[in-house]
Amino acid sequence: MTHTSSNEDTTSPMVSAGTGASQPPPPLADQRVGSRPLISSSPVTSRANGLWRLFGGSLIVVVLLAAAAASFVPLPYYRISPGSVYDTIERISVLDQSVYVPEGDIGFVTVSQTANISAWQWLDARLDDTLEIKHEDEVIGDQTPDEKREADRRRMQLSKDAAVVVALERLGHELIVTPLGVEVAAVFDCSGADGVLGTGDLILAVDGTEVFDTTGLVAELGEREVGATAELLVGRLDPENAALTSETELVSVVLGSAAAPCLADDVRSDEERPFIGIGTSNYFTEDLPFEVGIETGRVGGPSAGLAFTLAILDVLTDGELTGGLNVVATGTIDRGGNVGAVGGVRHKTVAAERSGADLFLVPLCCDNWVDPETGEPIDLPSNYEEAVEHRDDMHVVGVATLDDALRAIGEAGGDVERFFEIGPEPDS
Repeated sequence: MTHTSSNEDTTSPMVSAGTGASQPPPPLADQRVGSRPLISSSPVTSRANGLWRLFGGSLIVVVLLAAAAASFVPLPYYRISPGSVYDTIERISVLDQSVYVPEGDIGFVTVSQTANISAWQWLDARLDDTLEIKHEDEVIGDQTPDEKREADRRRMQLSKDAAVVVALERLGHELIVTPLGVEVAAVFDCSGADGVLGTGDLILAVDGTEVFDTTGLVAELGEREVGATAELLVGRLDPENAALTSETELVSVVLGSAAAPCLADDVRSDEERPFIGIGTSNYFTEDLPFEVGIETGRVGGPSAGLAFTLAILDVLTDGELTGGLNVVATGTIDRGGNVGAVGGVRHKTVAAERSGADLFLVPLCCDNWVDPETGEPIDLPSNYEEAVEHRDDMHVVGVATLDDALRAIGEAGGDVERFFEIGPEPDS
């Protein structure tokens, strides 16, 4: 018997030609013409299939657009990652002096910062504990990226200058120090200097009277009243040479009160006195007995100061300061030979260990961090504690001074006695 089906009504009963009895139809899957099954397609089913195809196509488009956005739309974050270790020895140049190329290496280490990362880079950093994500406000603050790069470049120049001075003094050379003026280290909001002076400006005179240091500047301004106008002779620093001024100009600053309510809490004083509204540092230069150059390329920031100092000592003396070891160092250096704290120690530790360092010197400082916004203490590890936490089996030593660094290298097998014979004697 051959059954037939209707596309219009698949629920109608079938009538048997033999008996005339009404019986329900067999299941649709069993309905066949010859050996081929018949598939019933209703308008409702067709519409459903069309909707699913439309939905699937739309979903694919959305996924593709999301993937494109994740790849190309920049986010306001920096990805912080381990950088590279650079050999300082090959970057030192000296004129008119004998130099010695040692067997061992003294390296400085960097942190890599990638701005405007994609969503994929953000996700990758969240899944890798050697990477870190920071909002751009945490990295550059109110600066533009170009301003930050310039500030880093200038800090690097000052770091190199200090390293040369410390190394030459340790080797017994006499330096002639020449004060240049008072450098503007910061400009405070709600002050007379705001919008008039900039970071890096050099104050040379007040109302025609020369000033060479912060003490002289404070003395001159202290003779004036709140609300008085002071005429400052200001030198703008040459970006190619931080020891020179490219131009000078006269600027007028109205002196406010150090107790003004609008000043930030960490700036405002209880004392009513004339206030220019800047943070300062003394700026001076040294006449060197010979020229020492340090090539750093595009690397910025002050954290290579200790490494530079050690490299200059090694290059200018016969012998193996490191004893042939691969030494990596990070830390600022001031003209007193003190080693200061740096950022990114977690990432620098990873980079130093990957480079195969035998010894990693890091600042012993500091465990007294303060929130710059609130002035409240922050419970953060010191540079040394952070390095120990993130090293595997690399030898890490915390140092507070150049002497500490030399002793650490000596204990690891380096030749350092000659530097104590010339410079300060080690503590007993």
